[in-house]
Amino acid sequence: MSAPVTATVLVVDDTPTNVGVLLQVLGSAGFKVLVARDGESALEQAQYALPDLVLLDVMMPGLDGYETCKRLKALPRTASIPVIFMTALSDVHDKVRAFEAGAADYVSKPFQHEEVLARVHAHLALSRLRLELEAANQDLERRVADRTADLERALEEVRRLQARLQDENRYLQQEIAESSNHHDIVGSAPALATVLRTVQQVARGDTTVLIHGETGTGKELIARAIHEASPRRDRALVKLNCSAISAGLVESELFGHVKGAFTGATERRVGRFEIADGGTLFLDEVSELPADTQTKLLRVLQEQEFEPVGSSKTLRVDVRVIAATNRDLAADVAHGRFRADLYYRLNVFPLTVPPLRERREDIPALARHFLARASRKLGRAFADIEPATLRLLTSHYWPGNVRDLQNVIERAAVLSPGPLLVVDWDLGPQTGQPAPTPGAGAEQRRNAADTDTQRDLAPSPAHADAALGTNGVASTLTLEEIERRHIVTVLRQTRGVIEGPNGAARLLNLKPSTTRFRIRKLNIQRQEYA
Repeated sequence: MSAPVTATVLVVDDTPTNVGVLLQVLGSAGFKVLVARDGESALEQAQYALPDLVLLDVMMPGLDGYETCKRLKALPRTASIPVIFMTALSDVHDKVRAFEAGAADYVSKPFQHEEVLARVHAHLALSRLRLELEAANQDLERRVADRTADLERALEEVRRLQARLQDENRYLQQEIAESSNHHDIVGSAPALATVLRTVQQVARGDTTVLIHGETGTGKELIARAIHEASPRRDRALVKLNCSAISAGLVESELFGHVKGAFTGATERRVGRFEIADGGTLFLDEVSELPADTQTKLLRVLQEQEFEPVGSSKTLRVDVRVIAATNRDLAADVAHGRFRADLYYRLNVFPLTVPPLRERREDIPALARHFLARASRKLGRAFADIEPATLRLLTSHYWPGNVRDLQNVIERAAVLSPGPLLVVDWDLGPQTGQPAPTPGAGAEQRRNAADTDTQRDLAPSPAHADAALGTNGVASTLTLEEIERRHIVTVLRQTRGVIEGPNGAARLLNLKPSTTRFRIRKLNIQRQEYA
């Protein structure tokens, strides 16, 4: 039996014969042997050399073995070193004293060589196991501490995400309440009233509806109105704008995919048809679907079943489809850009949303509706719309329809300094508007008067930098950028004064607290207006 060369044994004995024997026995077994003649020198050597085991004689001059062992165990550096007593005493009381002093074991004199080696090997092995166990425990404690810290961080992240999701949930509920309320379809013009009556009729069944209409006419609102008046109102209305998704991803968006279906498909994704099961799927700008996706959509419309991308498993769904387009799909079919069979399957019940120019009588109500929204958003109140502005809005051609009108109202709400909403910039070319002809009578005079009104309402100097770029070309600034520039201009006029009769808040028709909030929100710095 051999010992590791690194194992060191300290022999403490005042009898040279015993020391000589142990040197030979332990050295032959591969141990490194240190020798101490008394307890004091044993304590010094043990502190310095840190042996792996101590063979300690009981009866020695000066410090006996019991006291030496107690002191070894009391010192932090040597407390873990196993001590084996060597004793000629056979009294049980002496052996008990040895263990009470901290000894791990004892051998009796005269000792047998094999017994000494066996006990030394055994206690060195136990010592190594103890050290390994302590190291393992420390590692485990460290890992538990690290894991606990990770869990605490994860828990904190969960709490943060939970709070965020709660906020988003409240926001989404508000958005759903606003967007799903088809009272947002404002107006009573005959052209719109006809559409809304048709909505109530077609909503009762599951007929596929194709909504035609120019950009910005409110096709999505009509789709929502159909869904909410239908028996599917308690299930989801799921939307997909076919023009907003690349051709390579639209199929995955519609039908979903399995993990590994293509590069980047790291997990299963549920498609819009599966999400809309039991409800309604609104496909906006359906004319933009790729040809291969048109084929698969036709199958779903006919059979109500499909396979996710990369899967051979067929899924069945119960989905009503409402599609919308601002293109002439019949012409696209004639030119081979859209499948004829899909067109006829979508166009079971066609419904056309009139452009805003065909329901001008609704413009005042729509403008006031959007003004109320903008007022809530900006935190300020308006008494009404200035009469000249109302005439301008009513006479405009509105190529962008209702969405175009909403954008103009929001911009004017930012720029208008007083309690009346004012549009004092050119609304742009009247694309598609027929010019007055000689002999047109009253209609010609009204159009001419409207044109004069627009010409007279050029941008005011206070708003010129917000309405135009530095080269005089119409700007494409966002609503927030326009608001920021306007507030900076007013702050320059008031030299940074916010409150008082000549302060920025009065000129902006805002409360001082609201003005300060907007300044912080828009990150307006003092050096910009000081």
